[in-house]
Parts: sequence; structure tokens; C-alpha cells
Amino acid sequence: MTFLVDLAIVTVSCLALGLVSKYLRQAAIPAYIIAGIILGKSGFDLITSYDFVEWLGKIGVILLMFYIGYEFNFKGIREPGRLFAGCTDFGVNFIAGFSLGLVIGLSLIEAFILASAVYISSSAIVISSLIENKRLIYPEAETIVWLMVFEDIILAILLVVLTSIMSGSLAMIPVCLATTLLLIVFILTLIRRLSNFISPLFERDDEIPILLIFALIFGFSAIAYLLPALLSALAHFLGISLHCHISEVIVAFFLGSALSGVKSFRKLFGATISFKNLFLTIFFFSFGMLFQFQFATLSSADFVLALLALIALSILGKFASGALIGKRLHGSLETGLRVGAYTTPRGEFSIVLLAVVIGMGTGNYELLISLVVAYVIILSIIGSGFAKHGDRIGKIMTGSINKLTQQKR
Repeated sequence: MTFLVDLAIVTVSCLALGLVSKYLRQAAIPAYIIAGIILGKSGFDLITSYDFVEWLGKIGVILLMFYIGYEFNFKGIREPGRLFAGCTDFGVNFIAGFSLGLVIGLSLIEAFILASAVYISSSAIVISSLIENKRLIYPEAETIVWLMVFEDIILAILLVVLTSIMSGSLAMIPVCLATTLLLIVFILTLIRRLSNFISPLFERDDEIPILLIFALIFGFSAIAYLLPALLSALAHFLGISLHCHISEVIVAFFLGSALSGVKSFRKLFGATISFKNLFLTIFFFSFGMLFQFQFATLSSADFVLALLALIALSILGKFASGALIGKRLHGSLETGLRVGAYTTPRGEFSIVLLAVVIGMGTGNYELLISLVVAYVIILSIIGSGFAKHGDRIGKIMTGSINKLTQQKR
């Protein structure tokens, strides 16, 4: 029964640090990771059922992507200016992260992972900040929300590309993409064809609706896990070498998108969110409990310098892309700087990317993992402050830029 003791440790510690973070008006994500670090392998090592807690955490990631897929609106891509905003945010921040990765001595794949983690903001912190600070009525709020949506699209693509590279070689990317796409089309088509059958099941008042939701999520996740193995076995029988991987979180994303067309599912969405919040909290704890700081090829001093450079570059990157977006979409530098302030926080998606890397178990990424974990903890806290005081920061930065411009003239 040691797993019950472990669950007690996880929930009580997360509850305590979560309440403290809420009281201090800080993001709870770093609190849960820190709880895992303190009580896990890097700290007091109080957890005994590491595999069990990690397994529960993986459910949280799947439910998170399911939730994002359900809320995602593909039609917004076609609206004027939004594609420019999303591509600008991606281009500036991804290139900055990738370049710094190469400068500090990371390999190409490690620099790619670092750039992905640097690019993606924390939707949970950003949206919560907009709501708590009552900024949803501001003109830039819609742009900020769209950037979070666009990042969800890019995250799905990055995960496919990343898992394809790590499972085999660059030549396997088209195969993995095609296999993933076929499975996605199958899911969307199947849910649409069966909507008339499953819609009444979601309206029942017993346990069937919840069982149906999790049967669909876990069932398709199992297909995503088993399909590459079947294809590899078939290819081996034909004398062909094939290594393919389909991320179950991508499958969960598009399953959520497919179920968004089933109207009767809406009333069950609140229950799904509750499960998501619980298991996602366990995920952040489990990530922290398995994590051990290692400097790998860098000394401790160089590690700190690399971390500070990463944080500074990330903040500057978001403000730079925000300024470009603000000038183009809103005709205002100050509005753009507010966009940059609100999109500074990093959090859950950076950790999700690392979890995928660790889960595949290929390669040695101690330095990268140590950098990103420290980076997320620090920037989620700093970024929350930036988002909270976005208006003031925008005004101060605009005034400083205007003064510098006048002095040069």
C-alpha cells in the first residue's frame, strides 16, 4: 500500500505549496515542480512508487492536450493579421533559442528542443493573467489569446517532428508525418460518423458518459502506441527498415477537436477539466521528483551564465516579437510591448516537450533538461510579474524608446 502513502505525499505537498503560491499571487506550476524536486530524487527521496506517480502524470499531459484540442478553433487562422502575428512570434523566439543553443555547445537536436521550449509561452499563466487583471476588454487581448492558440498548432507540429527525428532519422519524418496524419483523419472521420450514436450516451445521468470519454482517450492513445509497432513488424517482414513514433498527446489533441463537434459533450466538459487539473498537477510533481540537476559539459558558473543568457534572450525575444505585432496589427508600439509582457511566462508546454524527450529514452540530455527546468521555474515567476504589470511596463518602455529616438535626432 506504499502507493497510497506516495499519493498522500504528492497531494498534501502540492496543496500546501499551491495555496502558498495562490496567496502570493504567483503561478502554481513552479510550486508543484519544486515540491517534486524537494521530495523526489534530488531531495529527501520520500517517494517509493516512482513509476506509478509518473504514470499518473502522463495521464495529465494527455488530458491537457485533449482539453486544448476541444477549445481550439481552426477557423481563426484565416482572419487578417493573425497568421502574421503567429509566424512573427514563432520566427523571432524559435530562432533566438536555437541560436543560443548552438552557442553554448548543444547539438542540433538539443538546440531544436531548447528553441521549442523557449518559443512556447504558458497558456495557463497568460490567460489567467488576462482574466485576473481584467484585461480581456483591451484591444490586444484577442491578439494574445490567438498567439496562445497558434502556439498550440506549432506545438503539435513540433512534437510530430521531434518524435520523428528521435525515433529514427530525418528520412523517417515523412513516414511518421504521414502515419500520424492518417490516424488523425481516421479519428476525425470516425467521430463524425459515430456522432449520432455517441451523442445520446453523453446525455445519460450515470457513469457511462465519463467511461466513454476515457475509453475514447485511452483507446486512441493505445492505438497511437501500438500502430508504429505493427508497421515496424510489417516492414521487417517485407525486409524494410522502419522506425516510426506517434505521440499520444497529438492524438489526444485531435480527439478533443473532433469531440468539439458533438454538442452533448459540452455539459461533461467541466468534469473532464477537473480530472485534467488533478492529473496535470501530479505531472508537474512527477517531473520534479525524477529530475536531478546536472551540469554535464558546463561548469556550475558557465551553467548559471547560460541560464541567465537564456532568460534574458527569451524576455527580449517576446518583447521584440510583440512590438512587431503591435505595430502591424494595432498601429501602436505600446500595445505591442504589452503583448510582449503578457506572453513572457513559460510553463506547462516547455515541460511537456521535455517529458516527451525523456519518455522516448534516446540520448543523454542532462544539460538541456537542467537548463529548461531551471528556466521554466524562474521565468514562470518573473513572467507572471511581467503579465501582472504589463500596462506599466509597456508605458515605461515606450517612454524610454521615444526618449532615445528623440536624443538621436
